[in-house]
Amino acid sequence: MQTFTNYRGGRGLVLILAFLGVTACSSGSSGSDGQDRIPDERYTYQQPANIGDGWSTAAASSVGVSEQVLGQLVNALQDGQFPIVDAVAVARGGQLVLSETIRTSTNKADERVDNIELDMHVQNSASKSFASALVGIALDQGLIASTDVTYTSLFPYPAYANDDPRKQAMTLEDVLTMRTGLAWNEWDPPYSEPDNQMFEFYGSQTDLSKGFLDLPMATDPGSEFGYATPASVSLGQAIENVAPLSLIDYGGVNFLLPLGISRVEVERTPTGLPDLGRGLFLTTRDLLKLGQLYLDHGEWNGERVVSADWVARSTMPHVEIGWVNPDNMEWELDGYGYQWWIGAFDLDGTRVETYAAWGFGEQWLMVVPALDLVVAVNSHGEKGDDDEANQALGLIKQILLATDRDN
Repeated sequence: MQTFTNYRGGRGLVLILAFLGVTACSSGSSGSDGQDRIPDERYTYQQPANIGDGWSTAAASSVGVSEQVLGQLVNALQDGQFPIVDAVAVARGGQLVLSETIRTSTNKADERVDNIELDMHVQNSASKSFASALVGIALDQGLIASTDVTYTSLFPYPAYANDDPRKQAMTLEDVLTMRTGLAWNEWDPPYSEPDNQMFEFYGSQTDLSKGFLDLPMATDPGSEFGYATPASVSLGQAIENVAPLSLIDYGGVNFLLPLGISRVEVERTPTGLPDLGRGLFLTTRDLLKLGQLYLDHGEWNGERVVSADWVARSTMPHVEIGWVNPDNMEWELDGYGYQWWIGAFDLDGTRVETYAAWGFGEQWLMVVPALDLVVAVNSHGEKGDDDEANQALGLIKQILLATDRDN
């Protein structure tokens, strides 16, 4: 069995996976032919190149997506009409029809792993949906009995601070749905404030999983939604605890290799654990593969990666949740599944159901089953406000509107 141990040092450790038969994507600000493109030249739609990464490519018009609109949207991106958006990729009918990197420089987020490649992008909390996929694989393999197992049973810690019968009753499902009951609130004050709980926690803890589980209980598990990045980090630790390989190798063998993802950068926690709460860096083209995998009910190019049952359970709303200002948003948020967001677009009066991986800075992976469509957008937002969200969501909505609904 191959293990993946080619690491580069630094604050963010980097893993380069060079699999036989898988060609890495080219870096730089590139067009779909893999060649550097002058950022301000007028763009004409191009079918993405087949670079041997598992994607079958097609001309957008052949699968019912307007090439004229896609070209206009890429030009709008280059003209700064969606100023935070760095890259976009689209697949329909299992075929890649658009893959364009717009950005011409890296930013502060890239410093977390010393990234210098323009097509490699931070995913922030979109990483959580990858954590969910690995949990599903571990369940499929019988490494974890069910989502009903008590969560602390997946860890070897002999004791916890703030012990509470409710903590011992917390289940894996409670953690997957962000209903741990632990005293945690990383949304207020917001991420931009220095006293945000998540940043304070990251700055003070060594073992993030133990520190999170040591928190006092605030409510009964399973009763209230409380979005918690360390909960997703702990999911990665739980997998490493039960798997025969380290988390990075387990993910490499069971997820990255089957999907032909040959390059991934990952930020590490102080204990060396890959941070699946916010730490993945991928190309947008590779981010799109997770959406296609789920759209195809857990299969990639005919190969089973995770069970269809897990995909279905993960992408149904276990928790009802909505926007604070729903009338301001391009996308209707309805709920939360197993580390996936559930919602819908209004397309000319027709409600179109979707589910999404979503990360701070407006990293979006949107799956649209009714249109057999997947859209990925990577961005460099810093405020986390409605305007930034609507730049990415508005772009996605325009792509949906450019897609033939009768195809």
